[in-house]
Amino acid sequence: MSLIRNPRSPTSLLNWVSHKVSTFKKPQPPINPRRSLSSTTTSKLPRNEIRRLTQLAMFDYFYNNRGLQFLIAESMSKHAPLFNDTLLNKLHNDSASCGDDVIRSITKFLLYHPVNEFEPFFESLGLKPSEFSPLVPCDKMFLNEDVFLLENYHVFWNYGIGREKMGKIFKEAREVFGYESGVLASKIESLERLGFGKVFVSKLIVCTPRVLTGETILEMVSVVDTVGSDWVLENLSEGGSYDWRCIHRCLAFLRELCGGDESEVLELIKNRPGLVLEESGEWTMILAGFQTKLGCSRSELVMRLPPQSSQEVGKCVSNLRHCFLFLRGIKMEAYEIGKVFRNHSHWLGESRLKHTSTFLNNLKGGKKRLCQVIQENPEEMKKWTMGLRVTPLPGTDVVDVVGSKAMKTQFLLELGYEEKEMERALRCFRGRGSELRERFEFLKSLGLSEGEAKEMVKASPDVLTQASNVLEAKVDYLVNELGYPLSTLVAFPSCLKYTLERMKVRFAMYNWLQERGKADAKLAISTILVYSDKSFVTRFVNRHPDGAKYFEELKRTASL
Repeated sequence: MSLIRNPRSPTSLLNWVSHKVSTFKKPQPPINPRRSLSSTTTSKLPRNEIRRLTQLAMFDYFYNNRGLQFLIAESMSKHAPLFNDTLLNKLHNDSASCGDDVIRSITKFLLYHPVNEFEPFFESLGLKPSEFSPLVPCDKMFLNEDVFLLENYHVFWNYGIGREKMGKIFKEAREVFGYESGVLASKIESLERLGFGKVFVSKLIVCTPRVLTGETILEMVSVVDTVGSDWVLENLSEGGSYDWRCIHRCLAFLRELCGGDESEVLELIKNRPGLVLEESGEWTMILAGFQTKLGCSRSELVMRLPPQSSQEVGKCVSNLRHCFLFLRGIKMEAYEIGKVFRNHSHWLGESRLKHTSTFLNNLKGGKKRLCQVIQENPEEMKKWTMGLRVTPLPGTDVVDVVGSKAMKTQFLLELGYEEKEMERALRCFRGRGSELRERFEFLKSLGLSEGEAKEMVKASPDVLTQASNVLEAKVDYLVNELGYPLSTLVAFPSCLKYTLERMKVRFAMYNWLQERGKADAKLAISTILVYSDKSFVTRFVNRHPDGAKYFEELKRTASL
């Protein structure tokens, strides 16, 4: 009323209002209860707690929003950690302060961004992303769209087959999850009607899912009739995969080796089940073929099989192959190799020999000497297995060793090394004195003067550590095929230390780039060879869009 009775000017009224407003405390903005996880700046929740809350949110979404059955929704929410972590990374949830924030944000995200439900479903079965990515259907996004998949899932579950075992079945026999209503159950019942119990059928399905397609049912029944269901149940591993056709073929082969004596066959595989179960008997067939090529008769093959049940057949084959390559590497005659294997393969397959280079460096003997020792006493090789210290060959003459060192010293003196440099030079030039001189003479035979040859080996002693035939192959490739002059080798002798395979791959790649205008006309050998593969790819291969593909093809071809 006072304002009406004594009105003020507009300016004084405005000043009065401004003064009154400034006396009040400015109110805080209300907290948005639906803020996102990334906007919260208070204390953080532990990562494990966030994962637990994520599982609850995922279960609520799959069960209540998507309408999936309780069993499947629970499995997908708890047993798909990679899928859950990927979802959390999209939400930037690291700063969440309470459980409601996590659940609310995930629920809101899923409502507006539906996920492909097949991905967490396959992961819950124990499949890795690399395994289930090709299996995710292109025309479906929700599990309810594939009715037969869910129905057959429950058939397996109700029969006592767990989810991780179902993942193995899905990988090996995907089509059984697409059977129409009642088909899968009837196939399981047909296996029970063959006289097999539920425990046996369950393990049979997990180990060999293809029996549900009917492909190997006859071979499986024949094998079980021969060895008994108890033996199969005891020895089949749910982590392995088996092919009943291969097992049946291997069993028939063993029966033939035993002259048709069923009792002998059963005794053989009872003590060594891996003969027919390891890789479904494939390793046994490979071992028999290997021994046959080395001269073993059919009657001798049974004696050449691994003698111990704990010994893996595949490892035995690998050890025998390594021994064969070693004997070939030291230039032993074929008939002598066959003699060694026919009489001593039972222990040669038990352990792995060291590499050939180890023998030649530590046994203080050449390849001929090795052949002689093995022919006289093959069991000497027991001392050369992995894990044992290699000792010099018996009967090695110490005088020869001293003489070889004196010859090596004399050779180094002729190269121009002085006495005070001799100790270092002896370490740099590896090999016997006679071998070093032979390789040096080979360099001179190429057309190099003695001075140029000395200059090369003093600059790069590794040149003389290679056999003459290896040096000859490298020089022939560089000089005759590529057209580099011998003077290039004198200027850059260390190029000869690189393998011939590396040379061919690098120069083939360089020529390919040059033809497409991506490389200089003539580069030095050092520029092409010295870079590591990674640097070579960066500096040269990546100059062309198709360079990486062609480079990998060259390396793959060269390694064959």
